[in-house]
Order: sequence, then structure tokens, then C-alpha cells
Amino acid sequence: MSYQLPIWVWPTVLMGVCAIAVLRGRDLERLAAASELATWALSLLVFKSRSESTQWAVLLIDVSLLVVLAWIALRSPRYWPLFAAGFQLLAVATHLAHATDALVSGWAYQTAALIWNYMTLFAIGYGAITAPRRYAEIDALGPPAMAGAMRR
Repeated sequence: MSYQLPIWVWPTVLMGVCAIAVLRGRDLERLAAASELATWALSLLVFKSRSESTQWAVLLIDVSLLVVLAWIALRSPRYWPLFAAGFQLLAVATHLAHATDALVSGWAYQTAALIWNYMTLFAIGYGAITAPRRYAEIDALGPPAMAGAMRR
């Protein structure tokens, strides 16, 4: 027996995370949420739902999101961007695995990509929910001696 999430679940969760990022997050959380929203909108335009072949256009869109999340991870004093970028890297690796190995079925390919996208979104949501408290802790410590990822 197969199970498929209702079509409204992803947009609802995505809009919820975007709202939380706007209300509670700072610039990096908002940028990550907006990038995820843009990625979803662009993917809707290029995704071929009846095709089990590699979605090359979606791969390019996912790589662009990976670049944005990696950039955020290298500049943020927080850990959630590392997880978001890591999950997005797994989504890109899923595309590449499907492209290189014909034994990876279309169902496994699309299911894995969906799981990694939810995990990326949950990492962004966690970052936005905890932003006020974490940034207060970071601000209380004073300016870091080093910039970017080295200040953790």
C-alpha cells in the first residue's frame, strides 16, 4: 500500500515557515525562507510530474538553493544553516544518484528529494523559531574575534 501526502501539506508548511521567519527571524532566516519559497515556485514551473527521469531543471534550481544556504551557513553565527545546507546537499546528491544509477526508481528518487526538502524547511523553521533567544545570547557575548563560520 502506498501513501502520498495531500497536495496542500507542503505549501501550508512552507508558508508557515515563511511567516515565522518574517515574524521572528532576522535577515538570514528571512533570506533562507524566501529562497526556499522561490525554489518551490520555480520548481512548479519546470517539474514534470509524469516523468521518472532525472529532473535536470529542478536539479539546477536545487543547486542554486544549496549555494544560498551554504553562503548563509558560512556567515551565520548559528548552527541551523549548516543543517539546512547539509539537507539541501543531500537533495542535490539524490538528483545526481538518480542520474548516474538507472536502478534508482522514480518513486525512490522523488520520495528522497521530498524528504530532504522537508528536512531543509524544518531546519529553516527551527532557526526562525529560536532566533530571538539565540541572537540575544550571541549579542550578549559581544563581537566575535573571527567572522563567519569560524566564530562558532
